[in-house]
Amino acid sequence: MTNHAEMNLIKLAAQHYDTAFLAGCTLYTSTEPCAMCSGAIYWSGIGRMVFACSEARLGEIAGIGLNVPSRAVLQTGARTVTVVGPTLEDEAAEVHRAFWPKHLGKA
Repeated sequence: MTNHAEMNLIKLAAQHYDTAFLAGCTLYTSTEPCAMCSGAIYWSGIGRMVFACSEARLGEIAGIGLNVPSRAVLQTGARTVTVVGPTLEDEAAEVHRAFWPKHLGKA
């Protein structure tokens, strides 16, 4: 079984750093985190997240997923997590266009 990359990173970071340190950290990711990963980002204490391809764009390309923007999840919390993105979305989307059809057997 595998985890999303954000979950792997958060688990590792939590083993080595406290939440006070993580509050000053930025998580960079190629695709907007899903609702589960966004919740984990919040609970880990990470203070800032930057993503390239939006969840909505990924849904258009892959035809799967939940369109729950990370901002919607993170805005429900008592503390602020700064969200930057999408950035370089067209470039990030190209990677998904190459991957998903093959992965889903639609190529």
